[in-house]
Order: sequence, then C-alpha cells, then structure tokens
Amino acid sequence: MISVIALHFVAGAVAGSMFTVRTLLALVGIVLIECVTATVALGFAAGLCSVGGLVAVQIGDLAGIYLRSVLEHAGIAQPSIRPHHPR
Repeated sequence: MISVIALHFVAGAVAGSMFTVRTLLALVGIVLIECVTATVALGFAAGLCSVGGLVAVQIGDLAGIYLRSVLEHAGIAQPSIRPHHPR
C-alpha cells in the first residue's frame, strides 16, 4: 500500500513540475477511474485504499508545481515558454 502511494506521489510530482493543468486533470481522471475499477473488482475496502493513491497524486501535483516555482526563482529551471496573461 505504501509503495502504491509513493509511486502515485512521485508521478504527481513529476507531472506537476512538467505539465500544464489540463494534463494534471487528465492524470487525476485516470487515477479516479483506477479507484472506481478497484472498488468494483475488489470491493469497498480496496476502493478506500486506492483513494490514498488519488490523494497522493493531488499532493504530488502541488509539490511538483511548488518545486518548479522554486527552481525557476533560483534560476535553475527555465520558465515556461507560454506567455503569462496580464490580469
């Protein structure tokens, strides 16, 4: 169980540091389908355990976005080539 959560966290962190929000939402959708499938196939208890993977992806996304921000401010990573829209 811990290894599954760790892998979901790492996948979320990598995706959060590299991809856009649309890609992150697609990743969350895939993990949500994984949770529903586990619930149907293995029962409610397995479904509750797989929700930990969904939460780990979300936390990993936030960690990846934060890491990317820190690396950009430190000058280590290149900022996104997409222009920021003025508010």
